[in-house]
Amino acid sequence: MTGVNWTNITDLGQIPAQANEVSGGSFWVGMLFMMWIILIMLTISYGFEIAILTSSFAGLIIGLLLVYTDLVAWEYLLVFVGVIVIMFLYIVWSSKKTEQ
Repeated sequence: MTGVNWTNITDLGQIPAQANEVSGGSFWVGMLFMMWIILIMLTISYGFEIAILTSSFAGLIIGLLLVYTDLVAWEYLLVFVGVIVIMFLYIVWSSKKTEQ
């Protein structure tokens, strides 16, 4: 098991990045998707579509902040964009289906 080499940390901004170094770059990605799942569980009482859209939008915003701080690669945000697009298409498809 690797530990944190505290002698390499010279300022406060390097502390969050150190978690990625120890975990092989998966710590903040895992935290992002765990926050997404927790937000889904918190908002599922409002309906499935609302829960997925709300949590995906919040995950996208939080992910943008993590990308800006170089803790997450931007490619992981494409998951949230894809889920939002798919949910919009599903909502349009299901509303057209009930109009007939």
